[in-house]
Amino acid sequence: MKIGMTSFGFRYLMLDPTRAPLLTSVVQRARALGFDALQICENARPMELSRAEWEDVLHSAGEVGIDVQLGCNTVDLAVLRLYAERAAGLPSRMLRVVLERGSGPRLTPAEIDTFLLGALPLLDAHDLQLAIENHFDISCRVLADAVAPYPKGRVGFCVDMANSLRNFESADVVLDLLGNRAFCYHIKDYRLEDDKPGFRVKGAPLGEGRLNLDRVLERILSRDAAPQIFIESWRAGTGDWATDVREDDAWLQRSRETLQRRLSIIVGFSSNEHNSGPKTHTDSLSPHPA
Repeated sequence: MKIGMTSFGFRYLMLDPTRAPLLTSVVQRARALGFDALQICENARPMELSRAEWEDVLHSAGEVGIDVQLGCNTVDLAVLRLYAERAAGLPSRMLRVVLERGSGPRLTPAEIDTFLLGALPLLDAHDLQLAIENHFDISCRVLADAVAPYPKGRVGFCVDMANSLRNFESADVVLDLLGNRAFCYHIKDYRLEDDKPGFRVKGAPLGEGRLNLDRVLERILSRDAAPQIFIESWRAGTGDWATDVREDDAWLQRSRETLQRRLSIIVGFSSNEHNSGPKTHTDSLSPHPA
């Protein structure tokens, strides 16, 4: 089992294209923070790289020993084809996708079905799994119903534990609806604040917010002994680029250490030892924060 992160963990580092470092440097940064995998999503603009520049990213990842995956946000089959061609060259054989328009109304179930019908030949041709991430615009129930007619080995989910709060779907509900087709997981923590007549969601380092991390991990591990888990952070910016970049790094490292510690307690796992054998622990799980 490996602990990964997504490029959205480097939210402020990647936010301004004129200040964002080369992706080779981003890969090295993720490894320096202790991560074993990096899911490069649309905020890192991977398709702006030439084929040679992309090969440099993969070479850099190989040198530092970090796995690379790809993620995109599109409902355009032409864009999906470009991502699929690059994802096909990666060992994971998986492409994460968010099904959202840039603007306009939410996708209807019929439009999702049309997209998946067009995507399936691409997935078959490149031997890829499509991991649809639950996001803000589409409820998990709609996503679960949409993928039901498609092969489980091709079309499944990137299960995010916090993205569906806007739809009043908790982590338990998300796992109930999407867990049986999960290819990977995005884990980030959050706090809820009253914002009458509703509520406001703010980020928190993993294990320090409302997410019941132990329960989530136990549910994931009950289904998959070696899940693909990616940490994200959800920090509000300060307005100072250097401070925000530094704080993102600190949250990521703190969250990784928390996840590693919880996994070690639950299953005797340490990512640094790469499943070197079972371990004995006498300490108990700490109470979940309120």
